[in-house]
This record gives sequence, structure tokens and C-alpha cells, in this order.
Amino acid sequence: NMIVEFNYNPILEDFNKNRTLKIPAIMKILENAGTKHTDAVGDNILDSSNKGLTWILTDWYVEIKSCPTYGDKILSKTWSQFTTTTFGCARDFELYANEKLAAIASTRWVLLDLKTERPTKIDREWFTIYQSEDKSVFDNPRLPKTETVTEFLSEKALEIRRGDIDFNDHVHNLTYLDYALEAIPQDVYDKMDFTKIRISYKSAVKQNDKIVCKYAFVNEKHIVNIFDQNNELKTVIELS
Repeated sequence: NMIVEFNYNPILEDFNKNRTLKIPAIMKILENAGTKHTDAVGDNILDSSNKGLTWILTDWYVEIKSCPTYGDKILSKTWSQFTTTTFGCARDFELYANEKLAAIASTRWVLLDLKTERPTKIDREWFTIYQSEDKSVFDNPRLPKTETVTEFLSEKALEIRRGDIDFNDHVHNLTYLDYALEAIPQDVYDKMDFTKIRISYKSAVKQNDKIVCKYAFVNEKHIVNIFDQNNELKTVIELS
């Protein structure tokens, strides 16, 4: 079995003015830990995408127990889980600051055929390659359901920048969180006291899409739904 550890040295742009790590920085650390795992087992993401297959992230769920601060020694741990569905699998994370558990997270993935743009069945060989663990950071393996929202308090149109696009020609997964942080009210943004982050990706935003971020506050959650120019729901972000 394989649990991959990743030491991270934060840089200045990772921090808020109160010396705590920004939420996008925390998630970037976890994302990079996952990439270290794929590299370690020889599953080079860039090479795989050139061969017509790529792993696509469908869901994030993060719980922050205590936010790391400037000067803390940061360590993340990650491992892959066994299949959750025919087309899906999971990856879990732990984040430590000065050897104290600071955050836990779980993600869901599908293996996408880039020619058909449809999920393909995950061969059991993948779990052997990744030396998957029968271990979860959450007691309930099912991620919390996202709220269905029909009425919004505000909305904000945003331009897709060239730099938002990753090697799959889609908006990079963590950039959606940046969009949500642009769309929430200023007073909510100023507090930035979120301890739970739930993201559900419905379909990818691409270079020429026009997006509108619509904000709602439901069941103590700050919710941003991202729609494209055809009013298709692309992503749901919940912050609480």
C-alpha cells in the first residue's frame, strides 16, 4: 500500500494578511500532493492526456480543523482509495501543520476518454498501480450532497482568462474556487472564516465560455453556482 507524503514550503502569496494560509493555497498543497503520487507510480498526467485518457476531478470536500499560519512546517499525506463506482474512484488527504492535523479532504475522480469526452471504466490494474488503501478520512464515505438552489441574492459575470486554462483545455479545477471568492459578498469575503469547502463539478468551463456566478445563502452555507452562456450549471461551490 502507498501513502505519499509531501513537504511544502509556503510562499508569501499563499498567506492572508492575518498570517494564515489562504484556502486556495491549502487546496493547492493537496492537489500537488496528489500529483506527486501520480508521478511516483509512473502515471504521468501530461503523457496520459496525450494518449487520449485523463483523470477528471468531479468533487472536493475539505474540512479545516485549524488553519496553518506563517512559519508552520507543512506536510500533506495522500492515498488513493478503491473504486467508488464503475467509473469513479477516490483520493483522500491529510494536512499537518507542525505535526498537528490541520485539515482533511476527499476527492472523487473519473477516467475520461478525451475522444468521446465520456467516462471510461476504471481497470482494476489502476488500483494495483496506485497501491490503493482501504482507508477514509471521513466516517461516511459519501460526500455531503450539495444544495439545490433556485433563488439567488446576487450574481457576477466573469471573463475567462487565458491563464485559467490548463493542459486539458479546461478551466483549472481550483480556479473555480477563485471565481466563487469573487462572487461572494465583500463582508463574507473579509471574514474568510470557512472551515468546510464542498465543490461539485458538473461539466468543464472552456476558453470561449461566458460565465455568471450566482450567490445564495442557504442552510448556513455560502453557495455559488457557476453557469455558462446557455444557463447550464457548470459547478457548485459551498463554503461554510
